[in-house]
Amino acid sequence: MTSKAFRRTMMACLCIVLAFMYIPIIAIIGMSFNKTPYGMFPYVFTTQWYKTLFTTSNLLPACILSLKFSFLVTLAAVVIGTLCSYGLQYYAPKWAARFNFVLQLPIIIPWLVTSISLLLLFSFLGSGRGMVTMFLGNLIVVLPYVVLLVNGRFQDMDRSPEAAARLLGASPVRVFFDITLPAITPGILAGGIMAMIMCFNNFVLQYYLIPVGTNTLPTLVFTRIRSEYQADLNALSAIIVLIAIIIVIVFSRLGFSAGSLFGMSGGAKKKGE
Repeated sequence: MTSKAFRRTMMACLCIVLAFMYIPIIAIIGMSFNKTPYGMFPYVFTTQWYKTLFTTSNLLPACILSLKFSFLVTLAAVVIGTLCSYGLQYYAPKWAARFNFVLQLPIIIPWLVTSISLLLLFSFLGSGRGMVTMFLGNLIVVLPYVVLLVNGRFQDMDRSPEAAARLLGASPVRVFFDITLPAITPGILAGGIMAMIMCFNNFVLQYYLIPVGTNTLPTLVFTRIRSEYQADLNALSAIIVLIAIIIVIVFSRLGFSAGSLFGMSGGAKKKGE
């Protein structure tokens, strides 16, 4: 196979992969404006599913609960994870690599096993299912990702500015906020994004730990799909896609790409570039 034929083959494969990725997203947006609830044809434009979503649907309250809950878990995970990573890197550097290995184990274990284990643990402790239990369970699951991502930024950062600031008499607190924190911000953002997405989407953990009678978006969607599919879910899906696009655009405008946030090639764009 010539290099030109190989290049064409690779481009065709890439187009097929992109089609499988984006056609369902485009389709769900189109279906959200279609009067036919279960397919694309016949296509009759309508906004009734959006009206249903914002008036009588129970999806929106569940989505708002999921967002609030995910934000609180993410905030706690980012604060605790950043402090843990800072402590490892500066006060126990010999243990940092070993601790990274320990943190990888909960990531590899399937969420189903983790969910059942946490349910048994909390039941043994007398708490059982509840919002506090679900909060702690989600925090336990997402915290390793935050610590590992922040650790990666700590390991890549240049420590010489910190040393220079200390020689000039800067306090540890000022060194942290003026030098260290800006340097590890991409790692913190990456950890926060990962924690938010995982917490928002983690159906298995929420299914086992959520209080009876309460629904987050993943558990409600599961319940409704089992009983009857309703097209207001299409409208909510389209809104979530729009929010995701806006977030990507905002981060791109701020100079952060997926590669820079998650420690891949490239970094935040410098001013003037």
